[in-house]
Amino acid sequence: MLPRWIAQFAGLRTLDLSYNNLRGNVPYEIGKLSNLTYLGLNNNKLDGVITEEHFVSARSLQYIDLSYNALKIEISSDWQPPSRLDIAIFAACQMGPLFPGWLQWHVNITHLDISSAGIADRFPQWFSDAFSNVEFLNISNNQLNGSLPTNMGFMSLRELSLSSNQLTGQIPTLPPNISTLDLSNNFLSGPLPYATRSANLKQLSLFSNQITGHISESFCKYQGLFVLDLSNNFLEGVLPLCLGVMEDVEILGLRNNSLSGGFPSFVQNLTNIMFIDLSMNNFSGRLPTWIGKLTQLRILQLSHNKFSGNIPVNITNLACLQYMDLNNNEISGSLSSYLSNLKSMGNTIDKCSILDFDPAPVLILQLHVPPILYVPPIGRLFLHSLSTILKGQELNYGSIFRVLDTGMMSIDLSSNNLIGEIPEEIVVLGALVNLNLSRNHLTGVIPNKIGEMQSLQSLDFSRNKLSGEIPVSLSNITFLSDLDLSYNNLTGRIPSGPQLDTIYAEHPTMYIGNIGLCGHPLQNNCSSEGQAPKQGDLGRTEEGHGIQFFYLGLECGFVVGTWMAFGVLLFKKREKEIGRSWGRRVPIDVRDGGGEAAGGGDDKKSTAMSLLLCWTPHAKDDGLGLEKQAGMWALNDL
Repeated sequence: MLPRWIAQFAGLRTLDLSYNNLRGNVPYEIGKLSNLTYLGLNNNKLDGVITEEHFVSARSLQYIDLSYNALKIEISSDWQPPSRLDIAIFAACQMGPLFPGWLQWHVNITHLDISSAGIADRFPQWFSDAFSNVEFLNISNNQLNGSLPTNMGFMSLRELSLSSNQLTGQIPTLPPNISTLDLSNNFLSGPLPYATRSANLKQLSLFSNQITGHISESFCKYQGLFVLDLSNNFLEGVLPLCLGVMEDVEILGLRNNSLSGGFPSFVQNLTNIMFIDLSMNNFSGRLPTWIGKLTQLRILQLSHNKFSGNIPVNITNLACLQYMDLNNNEISGSLSSYLSNLKSMGNTIDKCSILDFDPAPVLILQLHVPPILYVPPIGRLFLHSLSTILKGQELNYGSIFRVLDTGMMSIDLSSNNLIGEIPEEIVVLGALVNLNLSRNHLTGVIPNKIGEMQSLQSLDFSRNKLSGEIPVSLSNITFLSDLDLSYNNLTGRIPSGPQLDTIYAEHPTMYIGNIGLCGHPLQNNCSSEGQAPKQGDLGRTEEGHGIQFFYLGLECGFVVGTWMAFGVLLFKKREKEIGRSWGRRVPIDVRDGGGEAAGGGDDKKSTAMSLLLCWTPHAKDDGLGLEKQAGMWALNDL
């Protein structure tokens, strides 16, 4: 807790108590430090309300950071502060719902962060004029609505983040010196803008808006871009070849548009690229062999397109690849053993195991001031999240930076036309966290040593044509939490183990559709130790079999008894009446050697027979385990 006696240090110029466990209110006495120029209380557990009284005598204050506390800023919009701030950081402080009008008097401000501040308002008319000197501006994660100010082109902005708001309309012309622009997660519309006259643009993130039209060749002037994310819009058409001049691009996100054509050929010029996301578009054709030249590539996400042909052998040259998602395409051919050469997905630690992407030049803001005056970043551009398909559902892995930082490894080749066997060599990819080969035409057996893939958390081989037994080693994968082997031709006893039992309790369909599996946790017992039951016996226990016979016996007995009762009465009448009563039934001669129908006559013994249909169980039935078999019951009138 901040003590009130702090006001005794009248000559104090710098007070930095950030990243501590400070609790309680900020005392008013802190505003009596008239010589204080730097106040850093960020990243604590402070609460309460900040008012004008906290700054009444703070005439020298230039830097203030109250971010990431539970503070509420309640300052009158017409209050004119005694100081002129240069840097103001109030991220995650409650300042809304109105735009804080008192900030307009800080005309010297160059860095302003009021992100996640609960502001649900429009841009005030004075915005562009009052903040004409602002170079770094972050108002993301609020509820700003309406359109962007039309005169922003005259501001001094170098980095601007207005992401995750409710902004509408088109993007106006922006300042010529801007290098980072993040307008993602809004409702901005219109064509892809000629947004800035700046050739210094380094990062452009417009994902999750309503931007339409084509990517024109005029876009190619941004040769210095290293982050380009236009995902989740309504862009269409073929990408211009001139985009290849952007040789510094490291992150390319075009997910969820209506872009078409083959795999973009300009990408082969992007020798530094680490992240490619072309998923959920209309791209088609074969994957290029030159993809192996992108040696820095970490993440390749091409799902939900129309790519066809084999996976290029050269893909094993991607020594840093840790996330490959090709699901829902038309990829064909076999799973060759060369996939085991994806070194970064093995257990060996190499230079690619640790993230070496350095966002410092643009994403981390550092001023030419002493170290204590370090300014926190506007924040890494929060690019769209990575996901993969698990049990038919999309599983979100978080932002690409989380995936890169944690070194998570994943291969998703589901919903393609792959054939052949799963190569035994795939087990050397011991760092894989997710492996999804479901919904293909794979045959053969599950690799016997799959239990050596100790990092696996999710494994999906469902809806293939795999046969043989489930390897016992599968029960040894400690971190496995999702398993789907359904709809294959697997046979034999299911391996036991607490890990598999836990997974089954949460996903009881993980073995369904394998008619030859038996043993715990299924209801059907194995016919002998380690063997599956016969095909017709699947799902039937001895107890269940006996119950079926019991009820069938009751049914047949009831029918026979009923007919016998009627028979006693009927056969007391004349044979002629019997014939009429039994609906034109012709008596059958059952004498020895009798091969013709009885024609009547007292010297011949006639037998009237009633044919009754009774159902008996049979082991070869595919449905309920029953086969219809006719049996005859005779009632003789001697």
